[in-house]
Amino acid sequence: MIKKGNNKKKKGFTLIELVIVLAVMAIIALIAIPNFSAVRQNSKVKADKQSCETVKRTVLMLTADEQITVTTDTKVKYNAVSGTVTEPVDKKELDDDEIKIIQTQLKDIGKPQQKIDDNVANTYVFTIDPDGKISEVSVEYNK
Repeated sequence: MIKKGNNKKKKGFTLIELVIVLAVMAIIALIAIPNFSAVRQNSKVKADKQSCETVKRTVLMLTADEQITVTTDTKVKYNAVSGTVTEPVDKKELDDDEIKIIQTQLKDIGKPQQKIDDNVANTYVFTIDPDGKISEVSVEYNK
């Protein structure tokens, strides 16, 4: 007579196998997560550099087309969040029409992505000289 029933194999994972898999996954996560945050920060820096280059090319185009003319070095601050030119305060440097042109041309440029501590970047700063050249465009941080 042949006995049936006790020769069944157990299906599934043991507790020790599950613990080992979770430990391996935790080790991989500890290695990968800092790398992902560094990649994310680097992408924000690159996005801001590209936006600064776009601002520079746009303003160069406006000066080449003589839509903007200045007689002295003119520092301009463009707040990308509100879409307004906040500087120059002196209307002798840029008239209202030129400010509106700058605001219209730069409105599609995204706000800066970087954040350092509690300081949030929201303003692009550049200087236009009388020859129509643009100094380095930078990002300004405000709390």
